[in-house]
Order: sequence, then structure tokens, then C-alpha cells
Amino acid sequence: MLISYYDSKGMLTTHRCAKALQLTLAVIKPDAVAHPVILEALHQRILENNFIIVRSKDLVWRRQDSEKFYSEHAGRFFYQRLVEFMSSGPMRAYVLAREDAITHWRELMGPTKVFRARYTSPLTIRAQYGLTDTRNTTHGSDSVESAQREISFFFPDFSQETWMEREELGFRKGRMEYNQKKQIHTLPVHS
Repeated sequence: MLISYYDSKGMLTTHRCAKALQLTLAVIKPDAVAHPVILEALHQRILENNFIIVRSKDLVWRRQDSEKFYSEHAGRFFYQRLVEFMSSGPMRAYVLAREDAITHWRELMGPTKVFRARYTSPLTIRAQYGLTDTRNTTHGSDSVESAQREISFFFPDFSQETWMEREELGFRKGRMEYNQKKQIHTLPVHS
């Protein structure tokens, strides 16, 4: 795809771009956040795998937050265990971006079942850090629709549409900087 735009000197420039970045939700669950060394290792894995960290926040859910988020699983055998676990302590949520972010994050996490992950995908996050199928270290959106819904749930003040319209191209072109203090990527502010 070719994109034409006016550069900082007013010259019309045509740039061949990779396809648009995709957003996904990534959650580091309480079992990993409870261990600062693991939390930092997972943060580094995100960076090493070329994800752009658009937003990040630490939070603790009340039971009703867990029930609302996992309502589609109500009545299933693991529902109560999952609700209790996800409201048992702090977690970290991210909005991540890259080409095919949903697929790449799910591949990096590995299979939901830790036992399977250890045998089929031993280098994945869940294989290396997961404890059980519930305490499996991470969560990630499984489709574009769930990513939109889940990002809105965790980051209600973040407008995905505005980000795609105003910032996506700058991030895609690599104009971002990593803010070590905030631990997110930002676009430079021009005065």
C-alpha cells in the first residue's frame, strides 16, 4: 500500500507501508504479578517480541469485575475458580500493537493448558511460568471483536478509533520512543 503525506518541510512524500498495526489486550495474571522478577521478565518478552506497548496499567479487580469480564463462561466448571483467582490480587493489563498482534500474542502465550504448553510449546510464556490451567500467567484476546471489547473493559478512557486515526501511522513508521519511566511507547511531542 502506498501512502502520500506532506513531510515536515512541506514536501509531498510517498511511503510504502506495512499493513496497519493491530491492537490486542494482554493481561499478566495475579500469579505472575505476585513475583516481581517474573513480571519484569514478561515485560521484557513483550518488548523483545516487537510489541508496541500503547497502554499499561496495574489494577486489582473486585469479584464483580471478574464475574462481568468472564460472564460468557458462567455455568462452566472452571468459572468460579477463574473469578476467584482473577480477583485474588494485582494484575497488569496492556494494550499491545504490532502487525497481527492478536495472533503473535497468542503464540507467545502458548496453549491455555499448562501441561500441553510444556510439551508442545516449551518456549512459550505459559509453558515457562504457568502453574495450572487457571493460573496460567497470561490472558490475550482471541479475535478482533474480543480485543475491541476487552480493551474497552480494561481501558475505558482509551479510544481505539482515535488511536488508529491519529497515532497508528506514526507508530507503524517507527517514530515512537520507549518511555522507560512509564514503560510504554510514545510518539515524540514536537513543539
